[in-house]
Amino acid sequence: MEQGRSFSPDRRRFLKASAAVAGGSLLIGINWNLQADSDTGDIDFQPNAWVALHVDGRVEITVAESEMGQGPYTLMPMLVAEELEVPWERVRVLRAGVDPVYGFQLTGGSTSIRKGWVMLREAGAIARQILLQAAARQWGIEPSRCRAENGRVFDDGGRSISYEQLLPVATGMPLPDKAWLKPPSQFRVIGQPLPRKDVPDKVTGQARYGIDVRLPGQLQATVVHCPVFGGRLKSYNDRKARKSPALVDVFEIEEGLAIVARDSWSAFQAAKSIDIEWEEGDGASFDSDEWAERLRDYEKREASRVFTAGEPQPSGELIRAEYLQPFQAHMTMEPMNCTVHFDEDRLRIWAPTQSPSLAYGTAKRLSQNAIERGWHKLMNRVFGGYDDSIEVNTTLLGGGFGRRLQQDFVAEAVQIASRFDVPVQLLWTREEDVQHDFYHPMTFHRLAARLDDKGRPQLWLHDIAGGGISDGGARHAYGIEHQRIRSYNFPQPVPKGPWRSVSPHFNVFAVEHFIDELARKANRDPLEYRLDLLPAGRLRHCLERVAELVQQDGLADDVSVGYAVASTFDSHVAEAVVLQPAEKNASYRVARVYCVIDCGIAINPDIVRQQMESSIIFGLTAATLTRITFRKGRVQQSNFHDVPTLRMHQLPEIRVEIMENEEKPGGLGEPGVPPLAPALANAWLAATGEPVRELPLQLA
Repeated sequence: MEQGRSFSPDRRRFLKASAAVAGGSLLIGINWNLQADSDTGDIDFQPNAWVALHVDGRVEITVAESEMGQGPYTLMPMLVAEELEVPWERVRVLRAGVDPVYGFQLTGGSTSIRKGWVMLREAGAIARQILLQAAARQWGIEPSRCRAENGRVFDDGGRSISYEQLLPVATGMPLPDKAWLKPPSQFRVIGQPLPRKDVPDKVTGQARYGIDVRLPGQLQATVVHCPVFGGRLKSYNDRKARKSPALVDVFEIEEGLAIVARDSWSAFQAAKSIDIEWEEGDGASFDSDEWAERLRDYEKREASRVFTAGEPQPSGELIRAEYLQPFQAHMTMEPMNCTVHFDEDRLRIWAPTQSPSLAYGTAKRLSQNAIERGWHKLMNRVFGGYDDSIEVNTTLLGGGFGRRLQQDFVAEAVQIASRFDVPVQLLWTREEDVQHDFYHPMTFHRLAARLDDKGRPQLWLHDIAGGGISDGGARHAYGIEHQRIRSYNFPQPVPKGPWRSVSPHFNVFAVEHFIDELARKANRDPLEYRLDLLPAGRLRHCLERVAELVQQDGLADDVSVGYAVASTFDSHVAEAVVLQPAEKNASYRVARVYCVIDCGIAINPDIVRQQMESSIIFGLTAATLTRITFRKGRVQQSNFHDVPTLRMHQLPEIRVEIMENEEKPGGLGEPGVPPLAPALANAWLAATGEPVRELPLQLA
């Protein structure tokens, strides 16, 4: 039995359907009311999902999310295909352009599926219902006697007709009053490990990333930035660089010095040969070690956020702990790049961006004067249009992790290309990429707890200094009566931004490692201690299951295990890290990692596992190998040799299990990261008796 979703008059304002055969196609559109920030997009956007059915049987589904390996080119079409009842092999994916019908486009915060879960299914359901009505009209029967399956409509007498044959009739069908959504028991697409739509092109080399864009007459550019954040260009001598026949030009832009050449290698070499003098500014005194000491002295400042529960009075005997976590860079495999062409009266952009809408707004701000922007804004309000003279083409992303939410590379490319009539591709060197990131902030955590006579915490105090990226994530699921959580934000000259899992990464580490420290103070087993403190529910079930997996595999006498849990982005994850002594003078190595996730309905189990595996590798890399340090305002690291990532031969065995239920889907891209570092630290504590006061943890 299908479930009906009625549209109230208010809701119906935001739902528009059009059915029109154009070139042998049926187009169905759905709008819902999410609006763009007028300061960034300069347009009032309403997200829109489009379905196109063609007479040759193809079903085109437009996706507004950026594909950076996390799977939206597969997951989002699966939602539509489930309700539309079409064979998966017929589905083709189109990337949305920047247009109000697709809404404000930003891929981050593990929101893609959570945002599209209902609306994209409604898009498919409405298209299906129109086709059912078309078949019923053609056969002269009631729509209730029809059903859709595998791209065809059947009646109760056994007749059938293909969707393609129904397109001319479907043209004039009215919009249904309800979107009849299927219950989970009837799902045939959702929940299946269907093959990813983006993989074939990646395997065959046809996939097009931003760095792969090649246009006729294209020039290559790079930028040299001031090595100190906040500094500016003072002077430069490009006499040596000018000797290269491949060099086109050298000039100043807002962010530094632009070098344009016939090819990227020549641009890079020319950049190295230029003598540059910088005005470094106040940031030249920034030192990460000194910054850590400032964070430790946070109590001289006023808290920016305070959460309390019960009566958290810091009295009695308190158990205390402190943790320091470093700056981290995003280290995407594809460096920052963007291609721009001022093509007569049109500005065309090709960018691997997590937000095409922000890229659009950035380009508009730089390419149009205030009068032009005001005029377009007025036209938008009056006629509901947008400035289509700016075209943003979103390519595949060679990694994002939050870095490509920033549009600095787009701004630079627009400034550079505005001087030329031909396309210009901006490509940063890896060194510029590492040393001019928007970094995951350094954080200092001070925790204290008072235990009752059974060893359970009755008072919990947690202070976080230096974060500033949604520090409220320090709230946890444990049943503790009296709590106080305070955040202290520190203005700093280092740019900071979202990094895969954002604040839960550093907050969950502090919470989960401190729980283990408390368990040992109470002479309790850390696993049993956690289970005692966690209320019944999805997170506890994940922890129970991950413990079962560890016990089923068994533990040798010389290994130790650590557990950690986190509920983030509407998903629940428990992880266990198994640490064992290593050979050849190394102290320990991670032998196995277990992960159990409850993300509600798993739309594609293979992609869920892929996301958890990548999260574990990402988190383990950050916890054991990488950090960014500053001396005299300069980033000390420059490339993968000193900001390494785990290689395949260094990876532990990873086992992922998905809890099955019919809850609405949660996020996938980030929830697997936060529990990893504390589970590792807890395994280290079990093995050595020493807590981890600072990351990264040197295992060797």
